[in-house]
Amino acid sequence: MGPLSNKTIRYILITVAGVVLILCAEQLGFFEGIDTYIYDTSFRLRGPRTPSDKIIIIAIDERSLGALGRWPLRRIHYARLLDRLKEAKVVSFDLILSEQSDDDAPLAEAIQRHGRVILPVYIGREMERIYPVGLLSPYRVGHVHLEQGVDNVAREIFHTLHFKDLQLSSLSSVTYETLSGIPWRRSQLPHKTQYPPSQDSVFQADVAKINYYGIPGTFHQVSLSDAIEGRYLSAFFRGKAVLVGAAAQGIGDKVNTPLSQQRSRMAGVEVHANILNNLLDNSSVRDVNGWIRWGVCVLFSLLYFLIFIKISEKVSALGWFLGLLMVTASSFYLFSSLNLWLAPAMFYFSFTYVYLMTYLFKLDTAARRLDEEISSVTALLAKTAEGNGKGVSDKGLISLLSPGGINAKIHGLIRVEQDYGKTLEDTVQKRTEELANALSMLSSVSNEMILRLTKAVESRDEDTGGHVARVGLYCRVIAEEIGMPADFVESIPFSSAMHDIGKIGIPDSILLKAGTLTPEEETLMQSHTIIGARILANSTYPKIQMSASIALYHHERWDGTGYPHGVRGDEIPLDARIVMICDHYDAIRSRRRYKPAFDHETAFKIITEGDGRTLPGHFDPEVLRAFIKTAPLFDDIFYQYQE
Repeated sequence: MGPLSNKTIRYILITVAGVVLILCAEQLGFFEGIDTYIYDTSFRLRGPRTPSDKIIIIAIDERSLGALGRWPLRRIHYARLLDRLKEAKVVSFDLILSEQSDDDAPLAEAIQRHGRVILPVYIGREMERIYPVGLLSPYRVGHVHLEQGVDNVAREIFHTLHFKDLQLSSLSSVTYETLSGIPWRRSQLPHKTQYPPSQDSVFQADVAKINYYGIPGTFHQVSLSDAIEGRYLSAFFRGKAVLVGAAAQGIGDKVNTPLSQQRSRMAGVEVHANILNNLLDNSSVRDVNGWIRWGVCVLFSLLYFLIFIKISEKVSALGWFLGLLMVTASSFYLFSSLNLWLAPAMFYFSFTYVYLMTYLFKLDTAARRLDEEISSVTALLAKTAEGNGKGVSDKGLISLLSPGGINAKIHGLIRVEQDYGKTLEDTVQKRTEELANALSMLSSVSNEMILRLTKAVESRDEDTGGHVARVGLYCRVIAEEIGMPADFVESIPFSSAMHDIGKIGIPDSILLKAGTLTPEEETLMQSHTIIGARILANSTYPKIQMSASIALYHHERWDGTGYPHGVRGDEIPLDARIVMICDHYDAIRSRRRYKPAFDHETAFKIITEGDGRTLPGHFDPEVLRAFIKTAPLFDDIFYQYQE
């Protein structure tokens, strides 16, 4: 590829600047709505996954409320539950137990007996910390805040909150640490000089996108009443993480998820189960690094520009569509297979921008080329823009985008068309006449040369004067009578003239012999058909091709008794069948060394009735009928073309 022109470099710089602006817009969140929609759709297309069997949800559902009483339930039930879950590795409550009750003491004792109970902590609207009631002493606490977007869909969790002088870990991460025995690495507390501890602000860290395993009910759920009443053995919960929370309609917080296309909101406890499962199998959705995304976007945008600028608009449109499809497919593959999220909207806008820029570039180039062509044609007509009083703009695309510029180009084209039209018409007419005359002359010369060649052959036999010309005229009459196409009618007189051209290869001793030919001489004489066909073979000229056919077959007979091959019926080409009867008629009428000339009536009778040597069965029946009908014209032609 050669060096880039200044105009191409200018468009590349404009394209790069536009792509950079798109990246800035993406950083500011302008495309968040599109990316979010595609992100949620990816969940639905991917479908559910199998959750871990180490996680069990104890659900406070409608059945539990019916068996244990109205909400809020007495805390004695939670104490009884903990006694049933003594073999569970960890029990986490998604229930805010911040107000005192009469059953706090039994619950506190149950928590102490179990030893691995995690309770929630919450930051209220007034920025106050809401802890479990003081009598309760859990193993650890964890925050239960779920980050919801502007559309109230929970897609992210911040596992660490820095609030004043505290670091609050998420309930799910604390549960994971207790279950696995592995500390979860967290971000450092922000520097105090930058974020004073007294400031009433919450600083969120350790963000993770929630990789949902399915719709509500995906995780194994046990009704609270069933667990308390002992319908599940203690061994069922052995070594597992048990999350306790509200699931009945009207109690507890429920949130929308990317899978909530049918308004199936998910209970908070089940959201925490999804988050815990993500930590267990390290399957949280991670964003592709921003610098990598931007670098790939810029690289592909430049590549597309250099490709689109070289190909047609139709192929460019296909390439643009395939680019969008490729980004969408790549984004979904990374999401569904590798738990990586590549936000595609930035690529959509960048590729579309590049496609439009290359289209405008080509439009500008076409506009400038149009201006150049108009100027060139005007110069050829010796009419300058000053001479007409109006010029044609040469500013390319800018002139097209201007109403005045468009009008100027239209009027300029109209003027050029008007000025050029007459000149072109006169030139075309003159050149057409010259070409027609040249073709006519060439055709006449070609025909004359062929006729003179046949006359040269004919002159070897002094008894056959005028024979070639008459046979051609006879053939035209027959061809017209049987309704052949005009080109056939026009060609056969010319082509028939060379039917005996093969006689040029026959020795004079045989060709001019007055007596009867011996069998050997007769065989040699008959070979003039093959000699003629060889002379005329392999021509690309249709008339010569017909001449070759006639030369070879004009002595073949309808009944198969002719020569050189003895073919019969429709195996003989029609042009040769016509020449055969015409040649035969003229031979009967003409004087030869071995016979006198016969009159028309005798010739007609010999052909139609036979004389022993000639039989009606030798001729094509259709051609014979045409001969009978046009026989008077044959007599006229014979007398008119005597030499």
